[in-house]
Amino acid sequence: MSMGMRGQDPRHNLGEAIHRLRARWGWFFAFGVLCLAFGVIALTMATVSTMAVVFMVAFMLILAGGFEIVLGFNSRDWPAFFLWVISGLFYLVFGAFALARPEVAAAALTVLVGAGFLVAGVARIWLGYKLPAGPKAYIVFAGVVTTLLGALILAGWPGNTLFVLGVLFGVDLVFYGASWIALGLKLRP
Repeated sequence: MSMGMRGQDPRHNLGEAIHRLRARWGWFFAFGVLCLAFGVIALTMATVSTMAVVFMVAFMLILAGGFEIVLGFNSRDWPAFFLWVISGLFYLVFGAFALARPEVAAAALTVLVGAGFLVAGVARIWLGYKLPAGPKAYIVFAGVVTTLLGALILAGWPGNTLFVLGVLFGVDLVFYGASWIALGLKLRP
């Protein structure tokens, strides 16, 4: 096999990879349309989407808890064996609670998301001011938007509990889908 520019294998250069992906542009586009459609559905059915997010988190907690317990029992010679099992039990209990009381779990997750956005936004603003001129304004602006979003979520809690997670999930899917559509169109020959 011959080597390409600068002794590189031609299978491992960016231009060749993009060339190979051009033949599959339609798949990227179709995946983007599917994600975008799911995002629109999630936005129009925000309460259902919120419950879907809660159930997904609950199942992940239960699965992770089960694996931690199995890991703990398979590692009895570790000094922290007991901590693995206890941690797994907490995950199982919280996951089961979320399945049994999804409205309460949605309220708790909404507060966590709001607080997380608030803290992340303030951190972005602070870090943005530490940057040199150039990207500084964009980072600070993103921090302001994230801070305001976190403050709005927390100010509306608990009244917004049944739709916030679904709206955020829907918005994420819409932008995710749009980015895949843009990539597909960019790759189109």
